[in-house]
Amino acid sequence: RDHSVLHDTRPTDARAFATMSYSAARVIPVVCAERKARFNLKASRKSRVFRRSAEIPQTQGVPTPEVVAIHVSNVVSIQRGSELDALKKLSTLVYDTKHAANEAAALGPQAATVSPSVLLHLLSTNHGSDVGSIEGALVYEACAVENFAGYSEDVRHDCVLDKAFCNLAAMMASRVTGSVSVEVVEATNDADFICAKALRMRDMLLELGVDVGARVLFKIPCTWQGVLAVERLEQQGVKCHVTQVYCLEQAAAAARAGAALVQVYVGRTRTWYQKHPIAAVHNNLGDAPDAGIELVKQVVSLIRDEGLSAKVIAASVKSKNDALALAGCEYILVNERVISTLNESLSASDGDELQDGFKHGSAPVVGEVTEKVFAAALRNSPGAEELAHALDVNAAADAKLKQFIANYSGSLV
Repeated sequence: RDHSVLHDTRPTDARAFATMSYSAARVIPVVCAERKARFNLKASRKSRVFRRSAEIPQTQGVPTPEVVAIHVSNVVSIQRGSELDALKKLSTLVYDTKHAANEAAALGPQAATVSPSVLLHLLSTNHGSDVGSIEGALVYEACAVENFAGYSEDVRHDCVLDKAFCNLAAMMASRVTGSVSVEVVEATNDADFICAKALRMRDMLLELGVDVGARVLFKIPCTWQGVLAVERLEQQGVKCHVTQVYCLEQAAAAARAGAALVQVYVGRTRTWYQKHPIAAVHNNLGDAPDAGIELVKQVVSLIRDEGLSAKVIAASVKSKNDALALAGCEYILVNERVISTLNESLSASDGDELQDGFKHGSAPVVGEVTEKVFAAALRNSPGAEELAHALDVNAAADAKLKQFIANYSGSLV
């Protein structure tokens, strides 16, 4: 199975290994001083954003690993013969956390996410250690007010926030061997604006020396305008991670548009159909014991049957039973509780081994997905409600960050 979308198979170098192994033991909010200029970072004693910790041990032959604060899973090793061990043989597991870096060393090469909520969480829990990504963005020359027509402070704040995302994404790219998904937050939900923002962030990341084509996915909600933007971006070589997928038509539209990764939500889909059982008839989900699991299977089948290149990641995995039922899905996003429960449970030893539930399967035929068909599918699924909620949450977090930028600007003068 090609896992290149979320991670590559290159061996981790000595510096990264030292950083990874030490970070599993403790969390230290430090930013590499010699990389300040690269990230347009500005340090001051007053801000205490940048500091060097004497507690970090020296590794012989390797420079002291200086890292942004991250959190890792408590599962430092996988029990041989556990359900986690069995599941890992059939699917790539990705550690689901609110923190930017999804790094559970025991699960293998991991990914990272940068979004408004993640950045807010880091700022609130790391005592300012990651303010550096914003602080550097505030002095980024391309975001100066005079560089924008109309001298709009709001436009400047938008540029600064994009730059802050890219600063943090570049830091994360040096911390994990997998891909970094950078959320494209565009309040207008317009394909032109989504593309413009993604391309600007791509250029910012290229300035930082990030191999965007190999390491970065731009995370875009699966609205109709989002799908149109994905098609245009993928044609320009910009890989897209399409999120908030709750029905087969959404998945078909995204995959046909060329999306690199499609994220389907198991638990949320199941819960919605339990409350709306009549709607489960749509796409034959009512015939399955679990609408959420069935939707993932249908999406994988459709992509396989149509010969599309998109990979599928299952999210909103609520229990170990969910995770086991998804065995064979290319990627499964699992949280700390599910990981621990799987690792504590022994796999069947009577020959009834965990089976790949995705080798065979079928999906209802999905014809051309027009804007009208797309809208109808959203209404008959959790899509309409969940997308609206997700866009509201992102907009609120985006507004908080912009207010933070406005309040913080004066302190750097």
